[in-house]
Amino acid sequence: MSFNIFRDLGDFLHLFAIILLMVKLLRTKSCANISGKTQILHAIVFMMRYLDVFDPHTSFSCCYYYITTMKIAYVLLTLLTVYMIYGPYKKTYDRENDTMYNEFLVVPCIVLATYQSSACFPMEILWTFSIFLEAVAIIPQLDLLCKIDYVDNYTVGYLVPLGLYRAFYMLNWVYRYYYEGFYNAASVVAGLVMAVLFALVFVRLYLLKRRERRSMITVVM
Repeated sequence: MSFNIFRDLGDFLHLFAIILLMVKLLRTKSCANISGKTQILHAIVFMMRYLDVFDPHTSFSCCYYYITTMKIAYVLLTLLTVYMIYGPYKKTYDRENDTMYNEFLVVPCIVLATYQSSACFPMEILWTFSIFLEAVAIIPQLDLLCKIDYVDNYTVGYLVPLGLYRAFYMLNWVYRYYYEGFYNAASVVAGLVMAVLFALVFVRLYLLKRRERRSMITVVM
């Protein structure tokens, strides 16, 4: 895999967002403002998408070790986040507002992946499923934000780079299409849906911060 600044910046922004979420949980001892449902969906996304780390036919290289390390980090950190939300910090979890049923998102994505996958191999179907599911995984978080009147700066600090990660990945598709001739319809459609949803997230964050008469980019560390 060749060097691609947009993809690499997107990957690091994604990892940075997950780390910021871990910092919030550890420093505040609270998972307030965070949707446990969205974190579960992200865990499913990563576990389905990164099954290829067990592929015995993969060729080993420096790029392989870098990508594998990132994949393992995404999976383990997200699973740890889910554990912390429903384990040590479950008393601070907003069950009353985080009420979206994940089944309504998972089942349609499975059906779409079955019919839209470019190949009928299980790994390809699971990869396509993860693409569709990642696009809508933010919906429970958006639903939660729409039901609350306050959002802490840690949560803003987590969601902003998470949205920027998707923006850089959209630039990555343009780059790959122009220089490599690569095009994947499922990724493009899912990415556009995700971009729209994150735009709504940012609008909601802005409105919440404006209500507090505070800057949205002021993050207390």
